[in-house]
Amino acid sequence: MNELYELFCRCLPFAVREETHARALLAAEENAVFTERNKEGTLLGAAVVHKNNILLLGVEEACRGQGIGSRLLEKAEAHIRAAGFDSITVGAGEDYLVPGVPGRSPAVKSDGLPAAAAERLGDGAVAFFEKRGYTNSWGCCCFDMRMDMADFILLPPMDGVIFRWAEKKDMPGVLVCTDDACEEFTRYYRNEALYTGESRQRVLIAEENGSVVGTLIVSFETEAPGLGSVGCTTVRSDRQGNGIATHMVNVGTQKLKEAGISRAFLGYTYTGLDKMYGASGYHICCHYFMAQKTF
Repeated sequence: MNELYELFCRCLPFAVREETHARALLAAEENAVFTERNKEGTLLGAAVVHKNNILLLGVEEACRGQGIGSRLLEKAEAHIRAAGFDSITVGAGEDYLVPGVPGRSPAVKSDGLPAAAAERLGDGAVAFFEKRGYTNSWGCCCFDMRMDMADFILLPPMDGVIFRWAEKKDMPGVLVCTDDACEEFTRYYRNEALYTGESRQRVLIAEENGSVVGTLIVSFETEAPGLGSVGCTTVRSDRQGNGIATHMVNVGTQKLKEAGISRAFLGYTYTGLDKMYGASGYHICCHYFMAQKTF
């Protein structure tokens, strides 16, 4: 599977995925893998399918425009149809290497999205899938965000709210908050290692009048050296809209900077959160076309 992982890195160099995890996704036994090679056996392109999701479709840059991608996509689609599925997704299924098809332009127009991005990507991949009947499956924009810590914006303190690392004794209150705010995130917060201070991830909480009103997972170099992240942001429903999430992101990012992290990354983000993260200096670096096709 080395050649598949290396192809992934060459075709999607901006993607942020921890290497061991990415390799495991590509090597899963249930995957179907389709390849094209030259007469010497060198890999020119590949499609990796997991159930009805095209996990990876990549062609070496020097070999593009020769029909390789089209042939690989046809094989992937035929396999998915034969397996009895009535639709195909590209990128995000049960797991993902990247959320969707990367491109420069938002798949859905949305006010407030920055026109400029640090990483300028062409829209050729999006056009490739659109030409073959794929449409954007989201009603909002999906994107990644990045920040150099030199651009970090420290916000003034928030009156009446305490931001601190959670301890094991805080876990019940954390789970009550996440169940109320975003129940699908609760499973991530059940990991006891997040509360000991001994792992590379920690839970930051917002506390008001002795109650947990917000949660955030802060990650230190879990994906790559010098790279940190914040995510799984939740705010109790009765305290939403009061700036708690924005300040929690700011404090979490400050913790990363204090730890010597030089860059921060947010993956699989969507419209509405760009302003919350943008207040700390994050900017959109890549949009995704959440491609889907129904038979």
